[in-house]
This record gives sequence, C-alpha cells and structure tokens, in this order.
Amino acid sequence: MLGHDYFYHANTRKIISVFGSLFNDIYIAKKVDGALTSVQRVPLAYAPRERYLARINEATLDEAIAIKLPRMSFEIADITYDSTTKLTKFNQTIQHDADGNCFNVFQAVPYNMTIDLNVLSRSQDEALQIVEQILPFFSPSYTLSVKGLEGPESVTDIPITLNSLDNEDSYQGSLKDSRRTIIYTLSFGVKVKFAGPLIPCNNGGLIKAIDVSIMEEEGKDAYGGVEVKTALRSQTKDDFDCVINLGPLDPDRDIWPDD
Repeated sequence: MLGHDYFYHANTRKIISVFGSLFNDIYIAKKVDGALTSVQRVPLAYAPRERYLARINEATLDEAIAIKLPRMSFEIADITYDSTTKLTKFNQTIQHDADGNCFNVFQAVPYNMTIDLNVLSRSQDEALQIVEQILPFFSPSYTLSVKGLEGPESVTDIPITLNSLDNEDSYQGSLKDSRRTIIYTLSFGVKVKFAGPLIPCNNGGLIKAIDVSIMEEEGKDAYGGVEVKTALRSQTKDDFDCVINLGPLDPDRDIWPDD
C-alpha cells in the first residue's frame, strides 16, 4: 500500500491473546450445605455472545444438555482513532529484528479498542463468583507490557480500563419449564498501537560522531567548521559518509580517535 511492500505485524492478534490470558484461569466453586464439593475452571473463548445464546435458544427444553454453563466469551466491539495521544508521524527509532537486521521504525498510530467480556451462567451465584474475581484488579485500569507493537525491539505498556458493567437476566420457554441465562457484560477500553512498514536502514542512519573545530591564529580571523558522520554498527571509520560539512576543519584533528 502507498508504494510499500506487504507487511503485517499481527498487532490485533497480540492484543487479543494478551487480553484473553488475563481471564483464562478463573474458577468457580460448588458447595453443599456450606461444604466445598468441587472447583472447576470457567471456559473462555473468543466469540460473540450471540453464538452461545443461539445454541442455548435452539436447544429444546427436554434435551439433557444444551450448552454447559458457566462460560465466558470476549470480542472486539469497536476500534476508534485516539487523537489525544497522537505524536508526530516523523518520529522514528532504529531497531533490529531477531536476525540482526536494522530497520527504521516510524511513530506508531494510536487507537482505542473496546473489548467486551461476556459472563454467561445459569445461576446468579456462579456469575457473581466470576465477576468478583475480576473487579478487584481494575481500579479502573490494569497495565500490561506487550512486545513488538511498535517495532521488533519495542515493549509497549498497554493500559486496560474497565469502562462499564451491565447485567441481563433472561428466561427461555414457559414460566414452569423456563431456561434461565444470566449474562454479565464487562466493557474494557484498550490502548493499542499500529506500526507501519519497517524501512531497512540505509548507509548512515545513526549519528556516530560530530566534530566541531574552532581555530584562531595570531594575526588572523578565527575560523571553524562542523562535520557530522554516520554509519551502521558493523562499519568502520573508513566506511562512514560525511553528511554535513560546514566550513574548513582543522586538518590535524582526527574525528575517529583510536581510543
């Protein structure tokens, strides 16, 4: 696109994976007469809640198993541009990939992503057990560090903010033989970054040395010069290119001392 070769950094997949990892170890306990009888892990999947509701509603009430609850699902609800944290697009860093290749990485573009976490349950007690294991960690934000969002060497802090909590208690079927489904929806705001293509470093890139000479001889006007040189890390001083040269330099000064 726009003259660049194909690129794909899988930033959305990284965010989804990191978000899901927060909630993949939630458990509920079952008690009989106040005594703990069992503890089970709550299944978690990336899917719209309508998928599970359709399976629940399509099953007849006399079926032994329609869909096992409780369970959780999450999905991306919205993605909007974040103008409040935008920086100039001309900012760039020099980064290296796993193979040691050098790249220019321009400023990533910020977006706000809304992710809804749905908690589905048959009973209010099970739903509240799940919700109360989540709420204490968001006050209202929880921050994670994610690798690779802004280049191969980058580590970006991503705040995840709990924006709202809604609940729904619905019944399917007649009053006598109804099937109850309790749904809690927790809406999270996630700050994400999307980086553009990686530009291979050309000959130069980083400023490696600057030499400023100001000379004054008796009976003559002072004179001076500025020289800036750049190179890749693997190059020697003989490979460096002079990109700025203003005025005469002291010929006896070495911009690349041996030490």
